[in-house]
Amino acid sequence: MALPTSEVKFDTNLIGRIPILTGQDNYDIWHLRIQTTLSAYSVWEFVDGTLTYTAQADTADRLKWKLLDKWVLGLMASTINDSLLTHVNYEWTDPVICPSISKALWDILKGLFGTVGIPGQFNLFYQALHIRINPENANYSINEYHIHFRKLVEAGYNLPKTLRAMILLSGLLTNYFALASTITQTVEPVNFNMSTVSKWILMDMDLHATRKPLHARISQAESGGQSSSSVNRTNVITRGPPPQN
Repeated sequence: MALPTSEVKFDTNLIGRIPILTGQDNYDIWHLRIQTTLSAYSVWEFVDGTLTYTAQADTADRLKWKLLDKWVLGLMASTINDSLLTHVNYEWTDPVICPSISKALWDILKGLFGTVGIPGQFNLFYQALHIRINPENANYSINEYHIHFRKLVEAGYNLPKTLRAMILLSGLLTNYFALASTITQTVEPVNFNMSTVSKWILMDMDLHATRKPLHARISQAESGGQSSSSVNRTNVITRGPPPQN
């Protein structure tokens, strides 16, 4: 495939429609917009690997190929979050082996955020493991788990229902460990799933606003409640008889 015959000048208005890539949440729309824009300028072939360095006949074309490759990479780099810029490399280790530096960045981002294959599945699984259930907005947090598990299914991996429930429980804050322990010991294995565990969590979170929740009552029975009554008994014993006249 031949290089573009005219000089490539990117329209800033067109580029402005490309969202800044921040991660999994907007990768799909970023992917679509960047591909559409590069295709409009006949340089998408740098990214998909069909326009290669070795296909250029002479030195002048190879120099032009490198210049265009850097322009494409620069455009892509301008549309990704600052935290992702560490993946941008403007030097070719070996252009004969590596089709282009713009394709190298594309492949990295696809591996990180694309929902295809093991890299995409792992990224979604990793994100799900690091969700934490906010006691003040537990419904929202639980919904985040459902979204990530659904994306995992779309990416080709369906987690067992028991593992999903365990991951959900692992999102509880550490001071809710007693609640997680109670759920795992109380719920029958056949019912140990996202739906049942979510109901237990939400019920406990609702109680939190009105009285001491289950996990707090269990903790108090194990430690605080007993020591408090011991103190009261001690006070009664050490008070002694009234003074004699």
